[in-house]
Amino acid sequence: MVMALEGIRILDFSHTIGAYCTRLLADLGADVLKVEQYPRRFAGEVSEEEEIRSAAFNASGRNKRSIALDLKVPEAREIVYRLARETDVVMEDFRPGVTARLGVDYPTLAAVNPRIVYCSISGYGQSGPYAQVPGHDPNYLGFAGVLETMGVPDGPYCLPGVLVADYAGGSMPAAIGILTALLAREKTGQGQHIDIAMADGVIALVAASHGSYFATGLAPKRGERPAHVYETKDGKRLVVAPTEPWFWERLCRALGLEQYISYHHDAQARTPEHQYSDEGRRRREEVIAAFTAVFKTRTRDEWLRLLWDIDTCAAPVYTFEEVFSDPQVLHRQMVVDLDHPQVGNVRQVGIHIKLSETPGQVRSFAPRFGEHTEAVLNTLGYSPEAVQRLRHSGAIP
Repeated sequence: MVMALEGIRILDFSHTIGAYCTRLLADLGADVLKVEQYPRRFAGEVSEEEEIRSAAFNASGRNKRSIALDLKVPEAREIVYRLARETDVVMEDFRPGVTARLGVDYPTLAAVNPRIVYCSISGYGQSGPYAQVPGHDPNYLGFAGVLETMGVPDGPYCLPGVLVADYAGGSMPAAIGILTALLAREKTGQGQHIDIAMADGVIALVAASHGSYFATGLAPKRGERPAHVYETKDGKRLVVAPTEPWFWERLCRALGLEQYISYHHDAQARTPEHQYSDEGRRRREEVIAAFTAVFKTRTRDEWLRLLWDIDTCAAPVYTFEEVFSDPQVLHRQMVVDLDHPQVGNVRQVGIHIKLSETPGQVRSFAPRFGEHTEAVLNTLGYSPEAVQRLRHSGAIP
């Protein structure tokens, strides 16, 4: 079966954020060669058995190959230049300036191959006053205003349990940028540099969710959005998000609280005047207190059956165990069981981009560190003697 990105060759210098992006592309058929930083990882760090098991469950590394290089050694950089001649895409997620010091930046590789699409993911971008400021996912969420909206009104802030800035703000825009640049190359014959800042990506998400800010100058209050989590009789929880008035009305009637149907705009904090007015806040607090009491009269699953039957917006607040055993998740093949030759049955996340004619596939497990180094060098024309000289120079392990 032909895969959508079959024939696209990616040289991947990334570690975490970029690795998720290249996994998305690898699942759809791209040939991804990871450049592992040697001697960054020391021999004896993990046992062979631990390394095999870790690779078996490493979904971000699947469908990829691995070559280990010390890019501070000139001979290792020469290997990269040879690879670049036949490469379509380069991915890196170093701090700005590192690839230039290593001699594998966009201008250098574009000189070798002008058709290269080169993607850089960083915290604040390749330029600007904050380009060299270090950070991680929570820092970018704070910088972009996301944390200011998370938590309960007048209460503590809340950090999300998934990496929103890293993946939604960085990896996914990077994948879109790469595919767009490849399409552009078909028209122009020229590659280009893609500059992805995780902070930029999160700011774009904030603006998409709270676009009224530019018109009104009023920002959303923390915790005031059209959703709420309620505890049920069995100590479990569900989340309701009846944003539209018809969903709100159905929910109120199901709870036997028809008197709150007219409170829709206040309860949902739909507009700035409802978000900020004292009356709007009083009504929200009244609704939440009433809903809290009623939701404790039935179990979570009883409520879900009832609310789904009347066609309103509710969902369980699942534990991880419940997520990965839910019939909808299994039906969508978002959990796959794979047979590893040494580890046995391995469970990984499935492929969430569903293509009808050229679907993605899990073709191979993540490679061990530098597993394909010699094989790649052989394809580049290095003789066994040349490989030995590379080892002696420290270019490869």
